[in-house]
Amino acid sequence: MKIDNLEYRKALGQFVTGVTIVTTCEIDGTPRGFTANSFTSVSLDPPLILICIGNFNESLELFKKTKHFAVNILNENQMDISNLFSSPTSKRFENTQWIKGDLGSPIIKGSLAWFECKNHDQIRSGDHIILIGNVKSFKKKSGRPLGYYSGNYISLNNEQSLVSAIEKNTKTILGLIIEKSNSILFYEDNKTNELFLPSIGSQGEPSNTSSLIKKFSGLGFKVKLDFVYSVYEDKNLNSVCIYYRCKDNAKPPKAYKYIKFEDIEWKKIKDKALIIMLKRYIEEASHGNFAIYMGDEKSGLTQTLK
Repeated sequence: MKIDNLEYRKALGQFVTGVTIVTTCEIDGTPRGFTANSFTSVSLDPPLILICIGNFNESLELFKKTKHFAVNILNENQMDISNLFSSPTSKRFENTQWIKGDLGSPIIKGSLAWFECKNHDQIRSGDHIILIGNVKSFKKKSGRPLGYYSGNYISLNNEQSLVSAIEKNTKTILGLIIEKSNSILFYEDNKTNELFLPSIGSQGEPSNTSSLIKKFSGLGFKVKLDFVYSVYEDKNLNSVCIYYRCKDNAKPPKAYKYIKFEDIEWKKIKDKALIIMLKRYIEEASHGNFAIYMGDEKSGLTQTLK
């Protein structure tokens, strides 16, 4: 099979990643760095991480020879910094707030986490160098990561950025998982007895968080969105589906009712993707450790909420 390079890159782009800035200094102290999403943990003992650097990177030789380097994980508000460090400008650090780490590598202020490493090993593979670092110091902060998917930045708590990263020829469904005392709120169709989650957009009407809250506020829900729980492309519905977790203590209006986890009649839910999502939600609710899902109606990735 002959590999189409463009399609291959698009396929790789289906993997959701974070965004990092990799930094070091020249012998005279001049800071250098670039944007990368090819970052992962290698080992806990010893603490090793890796970053991949392409042959085309102007700083390749510097990073091969440097004694130390740092990896800065960007937060969702640092998109401009990511763009700056992926551009050819020589004024990256002049326009960025940073400090020197314990080993002298530049640490980007505001980063969600950073790891300062000793240059541990290098492996050439194809058109990249795999740079392995032995972590000597690190720090983390609270916040949300800047994500990257299908050639676009995404924020894990912003449905518009998530939708924009997926093809435009689909409609958007925004829904609510409203939980109270181990029960979930459903709408029950009085003709078919089919169960649905509260949602907006299934008929192609405009859907965003403002219209979602407005619609259900008009029904008596005092909805407060907690976090994005699931984002997936449902080809069966030709829709991007985004569901928020939230809580509400108001009495449900007509046709809506809370159903205990163990009493949900799954045969009344015709949307198989919805069943998969809700069963995962119930499992995670049992131990209080939730994860954000991103993918399609069959498979995807999860990121645990800290």
